[in-house]
Amino acid sequence: MELETRRLRLRPLRDDDAPAIASGINNLNVSRNLARVPFPYHMADAQAFIALQRTFDPRTKVCGIAFRCAPDELIGVISYEWRAHEPFELGYWLRECCWGLGLMKEAAAAMVGQAMSQAGASELQAYYHDGNVASARILQGLGFEITGQRLSFSLAQGRDVPSTQLRLAQQKSRAS
Repeated sequence: MELETRRLRLRPLRDDDAPAIASGINNLNVSRNLARVPFPYHMADAQAFIALQRTFDPRTKVCGIAFRCAPDELIGVISYEWRAHEPFELGYWLRECCWGLGLMKEAAAAMVGQAMSQAGASELQAYYHDGNVASARILQGLGFEITGQRLSFSLAQGRDVPSTQLRLAQQKSRAS
């Protein structure tokens, strides 16, 4: 699956994306806001993730994020994960050098739209670690509504961190 936005190309991950994934996530400012990644994050971790995502349920979509003008230079990853008896879950990360440019909102809007229109998702869920103001802004700007608080284990931090849970129903989507 490939999607294009005004500035971005969302495309399948390739083996040669491992160095960009490893260098992008091996930054505590990035990895501390992710639940499932260790810090430090090594090339072997990126290679294992690329291989693992190929085994996911076909309803799950994982895309590398790149600029349209440089589609081979990965700047992040975004996905929606299918889970039985639960809404699809949206997740993402972006290299720190690309923060503050509205890129993740653009990528997330495209993925939400694709999940709702092509994957048959009637709703999506997402979480952010409390204090991650940028992620809160992105999700709420897309129409996600807060549904509760929970503790979420952060592998990079090695501890449970307070997190906010959100949901987006299809009719609430602003993913255009």
